[in-house]
This record gives sequence, structure tokens and C-alpha cells, in this order.
Amino acid sequence: MYTTSSIFLKSLADAGITHAFVNWGSDHPALLEDLERQRIEGDGKTKPEIVTCPNEMVALSAAQGYAQVTGKPAAVIVHVDVGTQALAGAIHNVDRGRTPVLIYAGATPFSANKELRGGRNEWIMWLQGIDFLQMRVLPL
Repeated sequence: MYTTSSIFLKSLADAGITHAFVNWGSDHPALLEDLERQRIEGDGKTKPEIVTCPNEMVALSAAQGYAQVTGKPAAVIVHVDVGTQALAGAIHNVDRGRTPVLIYAGATPFSANKELRGGRNEWIMWLQGIDFLQMRVLPL
């Protein structure tokens, strides 16, 4: 079965991204579900390979180091608004180093009244759901 998460992860692999440096949050259950599906249906490994990081800046710094050493692009997956903002200093480093890193920040569900499966169901989802998340990291 194809899901948005399975297509996203496959797209990363198809683009040559073999490693994703991640700081999981409440907006990533679908990605985690697909990674588990890959483990069960495959050889116990995932594409891309996941490197769990304790902090967002650590994730982006590790991705930068990986990309610079291997010459391959890397991905970073972080948690909504707070995770995106925690990347700030490392975004500067990746930008100045012209390092190929894809940054993906999750988003809270947009439905809230049980009209769709997977809607907002925890109080934190209202606090972390912001409009124009990309504005947190665009250059001025």
C-alpha cells in the first residue's frame, strides 16, 4: 500500500539520499510506520538509513559532515516549528558550506474535528501548528 510517507521515503532513496538524520516528534508517526513496514517486509533495513539524533542542530551538523565526507546529499527530518527554529545556526553552516542537505519539517494535522483520520488529537498539536513554517528559515 502506498502512503504519502512511503512515497516520500522512496523519493529520498530514488534521489540518492541514503541517510536521514532525524529528531522525531509527534508529527512523524506515519513516517515511523512506513519505516517499520520496510523493516518487516524487507531485510530488516530501511531506505534511507535512519540516524536518530538527540537535537535538531546535532542532526543538521551530522548531515552536513556526512555530505561533506561522502560527497552525497543527506536528509534531515525535524519536528514542526520548534525543531525548525532549533536548526538556525546549523542552517547558516550548511548554507555557507554549500552542502547538499534536504531539510524536512513535519506539520501538525490540518483537520481537527474527526472529519478525517489522523486529525489533531492532542493539545500540543494546536500549539505547534503554525502557518508559513518556511518563513522561520528563509534568508532576509
